[in-house]
Amino acid sequence: MKTRILSTALAIATLSGLLVASPAQARDGVSSGRTERPSGGNGYAQVTVDFVSRTKVVFRKLKVRDLCPGDNLPVKARIVYKHTTGTWRTLPWKKDTNGCADKGTNFGNFTLSRSRSISAVTLELCVYNRKSDFHCVNTTTRYNQYVHPGR
Repeated sequence: MKTRILSTALAIATLSGLLVASPAQARDGVSSGRTERPSGGNGYAQVTVDFVSRTKVVFRKLKVRDLCPGDNLPVKARIVYKHTTGTWRTLPWKKDTNGCADKGTNFGNFTLSRSRSISAVTLELCVYNRKSDFHCVNTTTRYNQYVHPGR
């Protein structure tokens, strides 16, 4: 009887540990990036990525921030996503045009839902020095655990 209870308790503990620490949960998380130009124009962007299925991603708390110097030029960011066919697509730009004195522009939460599978997403951030001189960086690529279970 004691052996059966101990075995059952051990099995429940093991299964609970697998449910809590599954590798699929490691794919979601915060993506953020910062870029700086020696001649001016600094920016920051951040979003939390939450893959819901093969075809649906929820983005939470997208924030774009213009960091000093106050040059009256925008900082912009956009979501870039990849289909399993290898095709990359982009969502519209989100801009912080409030200058460097504020805490940035918060765009809230939004959902990307497509008919084809979404393989990966990244956040692209661009800052301007002049209207025709800009510099862009991409944040860490997040892979969809429903498409790439072992990645």
